[in-house]
Amino acid sequence: MNKNFIRSVEQFQNKVAIENRAGGKFKTLTYIELDKEVKAAAFFISSLGIRKSDRVIIILENSPEWVIIFFALAYIGAIVVPLDPRMSEKGIKNIISDSGATLAFISKEDQKLSGALKEEIRTLIFEDIKGLPLQGKIESARVEPDEIMVLLYTSGTTDLPKGVMLTHKNLCANFYSLKQMKIFTTKDVILSVLPLYHSYSLMTTFIAPFFSGSRIIYVPPDWPEKLSDYMKEVGATMFIGVPQIYHMMHSRMMKKLDKVGALAGLYMKLAISLGLAKPLIPGLRGAFGKRLRFFISGGAKLDATVARDFFKLGFKILEGYGLTETSPVASLNPVRRPKIGSIGRAVPDVELKLVNKDASGIGEIAIKGPNVMKGYYNNETKTREVIKEDWFFSGDLGYADKDGYFYITGRSKEMIVLSSGKNIFPEEIEKHYSGTPYIKEMYVLGVLKDKGGSKLEYLHAVVVPDLEFFKERGEMNVQKVIKATFDNLSRDLPSYKHIMGLSITQEALPRTVLGKLKRYEIEKKVMPVILDEKKTEKELTPQEEAMAESPNAKRLIKCIQDALDVKGPIHLNDSIELDLGVDSLGRVELVLAIEKCFNITFPEEMVAGEIFTIKDILLKVEELLGEGERRGTLSEKKQERKAISWPEILKQPLPEEFQKKILLRTSWVDYVITFLITGVFKIFFKIFYNFKAEGVNKIPKKGPYVLCVNHTSFLDGFIVAAGVPVRTELDLFFIGFRRYFIFPIVRNMVRRSRIIPIDATEIIEAMQGSSFILKHNKALCIFPEGERSIDGEPKEFKKGIGIIAKELSVPLVPVFIEGAFQAWPRTERFPRLAPIKIKFGDPVSSTALIKKGKALGGRDDEEAISLAIREELVRLKC
Repeated sequence: MNKNFIRSVEQFQNKVAIENRAGGKFKTLTYIELDKEVKAAAFFISSLGIRKSDRVIIILENSPEWVIIFFALAYIGAIVVPLDPRMSEKGIKNIISDSGATLAFISKEDQKLSGALKEEIRTLIFEDIKGLPLQGKIESARVEPDEIMVLLYTSGTTDLPKGVMLTHKNLCANFYSLKQMKIFTTKDVILSVLPLYHSYSLMTTFIAPFFSGSRIIYVPPDWPEKLSDYMKEVGATMFIGVPQIYHMMHSRMMKKLDKVGALAGLYMKLAISLGLAKPLIPGLRGAFGKRLRFFISGGAKLDATVARDFFKLGFKILEGYGLTETSPVASLNPVRRPKIGSIGRAVPDVELKLVNKDASGIGEIAIKGPNVMKGYYNNETKTREVIKEDWFFSGDLGYADKDGYFYITGRSKEMIVLSSGKNIFPEEIEKHYSGTPYIKEMYVLGVLKDKGGSKLEYLHAVVVPDLEFFKERGEMNVQKVIKATFDNLSRDLPSYKHIMGLSITQEALPRTVLGKLKRYEIEKKVMPVILDEKKTEKELTPQEEAMAESPNAKRLIKCIQDALDVKGPIHLNDSIELDLGVDSLGRVELVLAIEKCFNITFPEEMVAGEIFTIKDILLKVEELLGEGERRGTLSEKKQERKAISWPEILKQPLPEEFQKKILLRTSWVDYVITFLITGVFKIFFKIFYNFKAEGVNKIPKKGPYVLCVNHTSFLDGFIVAAGVPVRTELDLFFIGFRRYFIFPIVRNMVRRSRIIPIDATEIIEAMQGSSFILKHNKALCIFPEGERSIDGEPKEFKKGIGIIAKELSVPLVPVFIEGAFQAWPRTERFPRLAPIKIKFGDPVSSTALIKKGKALGGRDDEEAISLAIREELVRLKC
């Protein structure tokens, strides 16, 4: 390595080697200037007593200083131990102990480390010695090829970190392989954003381009938001990243297409899918600068869909493969003949083969060549496990095509093997189920659990929801939405690959520096919880612990325990929905209980969904009481509600803006439109679904009343419209979520169709709207389950129907739709043919329902009504 450094300086002399744009600076270093800095640093480090083969730690962000220290240590033959600046003190101390390092370079931003590590190692802040003149002659150390140059500690996904010994020969050989492929040239400009303490970026964004005469540029930490701007600004010729970055770039490009308008966006996405986008959007080709040659992806498997779209948009993206143990590049797609989804072919001087192949040709990838590590430091046992007869057994499974291109299918250690013999790669399942914006990240594991004396084996998912997206969509029932989403996504997978267990957490899942899930850490934490069915408690900060002991906190928790009838403890970090099981209606009732407890009035936004945890409630309570850390006044925009109970809420006048959505008076035009639409529905269902309606004569002649309908299909609302007479249809209103009616062509029809669009979070608005309609002697169609059934069976009815029936004393009409689930269940993309029948039952008064519901175990009148009307509906099924 030191000889290659000297050769590069002699060859490229006054050419700029490094450019630093981070920290508000703009500084360049030519090869000769860098040589001077390296020699001065080498002399200084030698003066500290550091000799050949001594281990020295670097704990710095990407910077010219990192490069100077690295080459200075190479110059004197010392061993570099690069570490992540964000690593915990405990982790650093463990590595100091294992490696035997005697010196550590840190940044002035991390001066606290100096005190924390003073008993373990001597620390130096590089800024304090930077720019020192060369104070004596320094000779390059004589180093043998097999001597260790770098000791890299892997942040493994399935095991504890191990120290990988990479020799001078390993690193130089990997550079020579890339040199033969002509990946880097003297004309290249490389934007360095990946951390240099990882082997992938160490080789591809530093060693290989430096020895090739390319210019390396370091940019500020805000590069994720300004990546395309920086690439254009510096004239980057290639970009080297990981799949997470390309997924981010792809997402942004797709969002830009969404903003050009629905029709144009659809047209452009269709053009992309057909590979016709390049001539249509020439401006996009220059989004990352006109000098860009290609992208390189490594560190993890790249989503083939993302890669395919990049190619269709005119960008070439080369996927490669390797491990820290292989220095790291073992394979790479050739520039002229890349294959999407493949990790390419073995790089020059390296061999790849598949061992222990199964019937489908999938086997473990083994690697042989001068790039294979010397071994694991202080761990001969682990070394012998992975290196056999000079072949490194990667633990990655894959296959090869006839052209010698390799494809990764998963890691053998991560593979879930069911007792049935079925093999499941968790990444495949995670990719499939996380293809929804509701999920930020997820992890899948296999669970074998005792249940009722028998073994239950299934796939379990740990999900981190995207709460911001939930807020944007007006959704509060996180668990319900994710379960429903999983149910829908399961339709495309065989049953043994279905997610059958679900845990939801707000904590980010631990990952390696290249974005891979640290599976062993996650499983170690969650498996005991899954098996014991207990929830984990997030650690509280000292401030939160003090907050939890405050009188208001104790009073609030007692109030919530009483309101929700919770027997166990409640913690500040508990999620209202995930941990306490509070739905949108329960949220309103919880807010009302807290208002009464503290004699305060929450703003409307509080009910709509600004709160997610007990801590959120406490902060808002203290704000309203004028106590605690968060003192302040409410925004003038937040209107206070005067009601503190459901009767008072339903008596409040409906806002004039909402009243405008409701068409109470019908004209002859409305009659004609309704007659035609209803007629079309009746004919359509009669022809294609052999549609029948029974008990129509039981529908009351006039309102107020509520049709309570089971919900199994997308077709249910249309079936009800087809099943009732025109005279009934004119007075029948439906309530639906606004997001389904945002399109102009639909938005203009909803008022005449007597559909009342509401936000999912506006439960009070929905209840008041229902009350307004019924008070005007109209009829209302409600699906009390709140969602489509996944198996076609009627689910639990929400309490809202009980509140409406009791407070307004309106009769409820049970309605059962039969066959809609077979025609179009929620798990199918398209409908199919099946006979459909709708049955109307006798109207039942709220008084009769209360009496019957109490016998069924209803704890209050509202719950009794909900239980009883469900029972009446189920009877219609017989």
